[in-house]
Amino acid sequence: MNQRIELISTLNEECQGLAPEEILEISIKKFDNKITYICSFGTESAIILHMISKIDRKFPIFLLNTHFLFPETIVYKNKLLKKLCLTNCLDIFPDELLIKKEDPKNNLWMNNTDRCCEIRKVKPLDKILKNYNSWISGRKSYHQGERINLKPFELLNKKIVVNPLINIKKKEADNYFEANDLPQHPLLKKGYLSIGCIHCTFKTNDKSNMRSGRWKSKLKTECGIHLNRK
Repeated sequence: MNQRIELISTLNEECQGLAPEEILEISIKKFDNKITYICSFGTESAIILHMISKIDRKFPIFLLNTHFLFPETIVYKNKLLKKLCLTNCLDIFPDELLIKKEDPKNNLWMNNTDRCCEIRKVKPLDKILKNYNSWISGRKSYHQGERINLKPFELLNKKIVVNPLINIKKKEADNYFEANDLPQHPLLKKGYLSIGCIHCTFKTNDKSNMRSGRWKSKLKTECGIHLNRK
C-alpha cells in the first residue's frame, strides 16, 4: 500500500503540467497490461477514446452496461469504436442471479438508487478490476462535486485511478471534439450534458453544473464506482 501511495505521489509530481495525452501515454506504458479504461460512452468519452486510438487500438476498454442505458448510448458506442478502429471493447453486465434476487422487477432504482448502482455498476466493476491494478477515468474538475480537487493519479479501493482529463477546461474539451472531427453523443443536442441510466438521467437545467441532471432531486451525485468502499 505504501509503495503505491509513494508511486502516486511521484507520478503526480512528474506529470504536473503535462497534457492529457502525455499523462495517458505515460500511464499505459507504466502499467502495461494491468491498466484498462472504464468508459461510459457519455458526452465526453470520445476524447480519451481518441487518445487511446493513437496509442494502442487493442487497448482493453469496458462499458458497465446496467441494462438501463439509453439506446442512443449503445448506438454512439458502436459508432465511436468503428470510427476510431478500437477492437477490444466489452460490455460488462450485472450478475443475473443477483438481479433476480434483489431486483426481479427492475424497479429497485425507484426506492434504493444506491443499491441499484451497487449491483449494476460497482460490483461488475470490482469483478473486472480483479485482472487490473489500475484504470482510467474520464473525470474532470469542471464537473464539480467530489471531482473538483482530484489529481491525475489517485489510490481508490486499492487500485490506481488515472484521471488524464482532470485539469482541462470545458472549452478545451469542446475544442478537442472540433479539432479531431469527433461525433457528439446524440442526446447532447437534446439537453443531456451528462448521461447515465435512463431512469436517473434528466436534461441538464443548470448549464454551469454538467451533472445536475443526474439523480435529479436527490443528494446523490455519484454512482459509487468513484467512491471509497474499503
